[in-house]
Amino acid sequence: MGDFMTIKIMGQWKDGYVIDYHSLYSDYLGDNVYGRPMYDTKRTQIGQLVYDLKYNKDKNKVSNILTLIGPFLNAWNIKNKVDLVLPIPPSNLDRIFQPVFELTIGISSFLGLSTTTKLLVKSNNVQSKNLSSLEKQKELNGSITLTKNFKKEHDILLIDDLYDTGSTLNEAVRALKTDPLTNNIYVLTMTKTKK
Repeated sequence: MGDFMTIKIMGQWKDGYVIDYHSLYSDYLGDNVYGRPMYDTKRTQIGQLVYDLKYNKDKNKVSNILTLIGPFLNAWNIKNKVDLVLPIPPSNLDRIFQPVFELTIGISSFLGLSTTTKLLVKSNNVQSKNLSSLEKQKELNGSITLTKNFKKEHDILLIDDLYDTGSTLNEAVRALKTDPLTNNIYVLTMTKTKK
């Protein structure tokens, strides 16, 4: 199907997958002249594309990602299971563009489905990537909310770029389920940490 290994993930959602791990290995090389650690990192194909989108600010990588994951989306038949595609709200609001928004817009366009980037919001901007699982749950508890209620029933696909513990996705699912018009929720993340 592609040069990746899909990983089923469990949580408060109906069904969910990660496309592949983010990296194959990351070996510590020592500190640079500024005292910052340096690593020799080999990323998976999707991991490199997400890295370039997010950290090298290369929006063109979205089309490469869609080419890579398109066969999986078709095989999953997600287009016939959902009618709305939503991004996990970002933690870093200082980016010149939001990578997860770009991914969500690209995926919704590929599937021919509706999307919005304004329905879910985070009340705090704590970046949880370096927190323990327990600290993440504490920081995220109640931090994602809906900006408005639905006017009709929806089956939803939630998109994120990186899966670590699932705390953020579970919190977003909790927020969506506060609306009685939310039906099934599916999740798709591009990469997963190797913890």
